[in-house]
Amino acid sequence: MSYRSLTSKEITTLESNHCTAIDGWDKVQVAANFVSKHLKNVTFSGYNYLGVFSDKIKLPSTALDYSGIYNAHLHNCTIKDKCYIKNIGTSISNYIIEENCIIQDVSTLMVDRVSSFGNGTTVKPINEAGGREVIIYDALSAHTAYLMAFYRHNPTFTENIQKSILNHVKNLQSPTGYIGTNTVIINCASLKNIKVGPHALLEGVQNLNNGSINSSYLAPSHIGPGVDAADFIISSGSTISGNTYLRNCFVGQGCEMSHSYSAENSLFFANSQCMQGEACSIFGGPYTVTHHKSTLLIAGYYSFYNAGSGTNQSNHMYKLGPVHQGIIERGGKTGSDSYIMWPAQIGAFTMILGRHYNNPDTASLPFSYLIEVEGKSVLMPAQNIFNVGITRDAQKWIKRDKRKGNKHLDYIISEVLNPHTIHKILDAIKTLRQLQQKASPQSKNIMYKNVQLSLASINRGIKLYEQALVKYVGDELLSVLKHTNFDHIKKSFVFPQHNQWVDLSGLICKTSRLNKFIEQIENNSLNIDEWNLFYKEQFDDYKMLKQAHVFFVLKQYFKIDITHCTTTELVNFIKEWSANNTQIMHSIIMDAKKEFNAKSKIGFGIDGNQDCRNIDFNIVRGSADNNSFIQELELEYKNKDEEAARIIKQLA
Repeated sequence: MSYRSLTSKEITTLESNHCTAIDGWDKVQVAANFVSKHLKNVTFSGYNYLGVFSDKIKLPSTALDYSGIYNAHLHNCTIKDKCYIKNIGTSISNYIIEENCIIQDVSTLMVDRVSSFGNGTTVKPINEAGGREVIIYDALSAHTAYLMAFYRHNPTFTENIQKSILNHVKNLQSPTGYIGTNTVIINCASLKNIKVGPHALLEGVQNLNNGSINSSYLAPSHIGPGVDAADFIISSGSTISGNTYLRNCFVGQGCEMSHSYSAENSLFFANSQCMQGEACSIFGGPYTVTHHKSTLLIAGYYSFYNAGSGTNQSNHMYKLGPVHQGIIERGGKTGSDSYIMWPAQIGAFTMILGRHYNNPDTASLPFSYLIEVEGKSVLMPAQNIFNVGITRDAQKWIKRDKRKGNKHLDYIISEVLNPHTIHKILDAIKTLRQLQQKASPQSKNIMYKNVQLSLASINRGIKLYEQALVKYVGDELLSVLKHTNFDHIKKSFVFPQHNQWVDLSGLICKTSRLNKFIEQIENNSLNIDEWNLFYKEQFDDYKMLKQAHVFFVLKQYFKIDITHCTTTELVNFIKEWSANNTQIMHSIIMDAKKEFNAKSKIGFGIDGNQDCRNIDFNIVRGSADNNSFIQELELEYKNKDEEAARIIKQLA
């Protein structure tokens, strides 16, 4: 936009409207069609550039007014067309404000130094004492943060990734702040050194300092009453409200924080929900959920996680400071009043109940129950694998993806049985068989990495893990054979050389591909804009790579080589899968039906007899027969069985 000087008539109008220019009217430049009558009680200082203010607009209160500037002090600002600025307590200083913005009843909006608006802030997640620092920036993904925090064993990689981010941040530094188009800022107190994307809503904010609120037309962000944040980045489509307190934090896309949540030196990635509790130095991967006032998450890594009321951990032994850390792998849950003394590492999809003081390490035994029995940590391996809760979670995560728009930072694979967890299961079977061999015939229990296992639970664990392998391979095998001719697979498939996988905080990635990516960063042959392209490529290729992995497991564990096997071998495996599926379905449904048993009816029909109790329960809760989850599950398994029958017929 080109600007011109004010005419003498325009200056006269402005002065009659009680406007003043401390450094002279020549420092106020305006658009060609500038309308001076819609500026009243405005003080200008420094250089200011003004657009056209002539349109009638609707305010958030639903009242109508003309765009313009009323009761404000502007210092070194550019205000684009159709903006409405009214009742500014001190000043708006050093800002570019794009078209159609409303800024009303704001104490201060200013940039008082050269700022990168939260970019370049160093966050100390996982280890409160430091050593796993993550440098945040607008396009930070959970995957980059994971590598930056955990791959300290590769100092060249860590140094280069940090240098790349810091160089990127230098280009973002500016003495001028930015408010994107169609943004509304009302009833706010102190806003300093912030950058706000388009279509954002800030209302009733208490304090923001040195941060970015990324937002867009498709994924607007909302910062609500009482929020107090400093040294932060909030990603698009997120809602932060209800007196939330943030210091040195990154909040990913589609997140929600409210009810006085408090966090410092923490990262929260896509679709995390944090309410009422407290976080200190945590890495909250995708779908980190904590809703309870009495819950403290400290010095830990979590993803696809649900924290029960009163969840707590200790990272300080009162010796060398808060130097301990903990990891709860993907899908973990902590029951009410659960406690873990860090350091500890908990395997994927483990349910943690009770209090654990002996630093458990169950990473090699996923899908387990970790419970407290008479003060001891007892592990029940694989007990959680066909739990109705996990089955619901797998459906729930997809439905609860609150991210909007098409520019996602985190590439999330939410499948429960995936190449990474399957390798964990393969290792778990090997571990349990070794424990079987070590156990004496007389012993009922055995200790393993600070947890106690019974021989009965070991035997059952092996069986459950094997059922999971059959399900994983069979599900994918049916999907492939549904669309691809068996003879074509036999002739064309080539087994990959490498079959290790890693969970990059939500993205299931082949280790061989990740190693090449790391090498490129070590060699400075990838720029920062290409990092997220790499993650997207792994996400897009996942289905193809998973198919190859399934054939690998089929050969390695079940001794069926897809390139040389007979149709009879495949048919027999599919029949085994079908029988296995029936058992799994019955296990999950039996678990679900516990929610409808006599115990679940306690407290219903409060002033009546048993009939009254049953009627009351059925009206409030329904019955197992009409429960939508059970019905959908039965239909899903029925359809799979029918598909299996078709494939068997096709192969025969």
